[in-house]
Amino acid sequence: MLERLDREQLITLLLAAIERNYVLEQKVNELTEKIAELEARLNQNSSNSSKPPSSDGFTKPAPKSLKKKSGKKLGGQYTHKGHGTSMAGKVTETVVITPEGCPCCGESLVNLTGRKKDKHYVMEMPPINVTVTEYIREEKTCPTCGKNVTAEYPHEAAATQQYGPNIKAFIVLLAETGMVAMNRVVEILEAVSGIKVSCGTVANTIQKCGKSLEEPVKRIKEAIKGAQVGHFDETGMRNQGRLKWLHTASTGRLSYLQMHTKRGKEAMDEIGILNDFKGTAVHDCLASYWNYNCVHSLCNAHLLRELVFIDERTGQSWAKEMIGLLLQIKNAVDIRRLNKKSFLPKGELSKYIKRYHILVEEGLNKNPGQTKPAGKRGRAKQTKARLLLLRLQERKDEYLRFAIDFNCPFDNNQAERDIRMAKVKQKVSGCFRSDKGDKSFATIYSFIQTLKKNGVTVFDELVKVFKGGYSFPFKLVTE
Repeated sequence: MLERLDREQLITLLLAAIERNYVLEQKVNELTEKIAELEARLNQNSSNSSKPPSSDGFTKPAPKSLKKKSGKKLGGQYTHKGHGTSMAGKVTETVVITPEGCPCCGESLVNLTGRKKDKHYVMEMPPINVTVTEYIREEKTCPTCGKNVTAEYPHEAAATQQYGPNIKAFIVLLAETGMVAMNRVVEILEAVSGIKVSCGTVANTIQKCGKSLEEPVKRIKEAIKGAQVGHFDETGMRNQGRLKWLHTASTGRLSYLQMHTKRGKEAMDEIGILNDFKGTAVHDCLASYWNYNCVHSLCNAHLLRELVFIDERTGQSWAKEMIGLLLQIKNAVDIRRLNKKSFLPKGELSKYIKRYHILVEEGLNKNPGQTKPAGKRGRAKQTKARLLLLRLQERKDEYLRFAIDFNCPFDNNQAERDIRMAKVKQKVSGCFRSDKGDKSFATIYSFIQTLKKNGVTVFDELVKVFKGGYSFPFKLVTE
């Protein structure tokens, strides 16, 4: 028979049950938050976060565009002029094709004079024939003083046996523009020319090129310091299994890359561009950038992806409306630029800013601050939506800089384009094998990107580098 409990014992058991229930409820809440956080991570991809497309794996997200449909058909439009190469002015040989007989009755047409019907052009590359030049130095005796004078070998024949500037330029072009792995550079060179070099020769050629370009690339770096608008970004790269960071600073005409073991302020100070930079720095809101006394502009492409994620996860209307507002402002700025205007009318800009504030306030009301649980140290953990809203509130001027100053772009795509091929390099090679290797890559790629932006043929300029001297065939203009 069960023992009868008195009133005090019942109260004690009830309090213990309430306490256990509270602990379990707290645990359920913690696990629910953890599950939601993990689900959010799983749902992140390149279309709604800063994750690169390579991280999407085989299950690529369905493409979504924030642009409105133009109503035009897909593909090239009738007004598009095209970028094809015209061969008509480059003809080196003409072959006339004439019919010899009539396919209908078999009559011979050999002795008849033909009329020009139409033309086709074929552009072909001749077989690569390697030449070997033997340099013989002569020595002469001066008839006046009797001194023996020996001629100096040219720069491209300094060693007993070596490869010429064209071959070296081709090696660098394959490795640092084509991002071809060293062993495949060897294979391609042998296939097209019959020359068999070693991987060591390829590595040495790249390092020598990087060393020769240090001074020109320093000039690029100095030019960026004086730019009106500069784009800054960084990405992780592997060197001998260790994580390093490739930093980029660029404009529409200039590119500078440098590898460093750190990502933040220590690296930026040692690189030494932002220390002296007085223009507008466009970046993705990494905390270290705020240490520098310059005007800041934030990348709205990153912001749009974050807003897409919030919209997908919460369904809150403010996120989708903020996307629409930003694209509306961008469209208004683009139209003004096309019409050679340099600012938005004051009333129109005020209307956009007012709408921006209303949406932020609406979002903050729907995402109230979290309180810190009793007994826990530190700040209360906030939701991603609230953290984004607080940033939008604090950094309004930086996010809308493109609408206030037409010299500033909507996004930081310039820096991302300059750094993108470095990721291709890492995919091909896995990682750099030495500090010299990553330094050479950053130096050469800075040089090559700057040449491309200025419409200069890269191969011809690399040949000049290997001939012992180089000077930019254009002025290092800052924007």
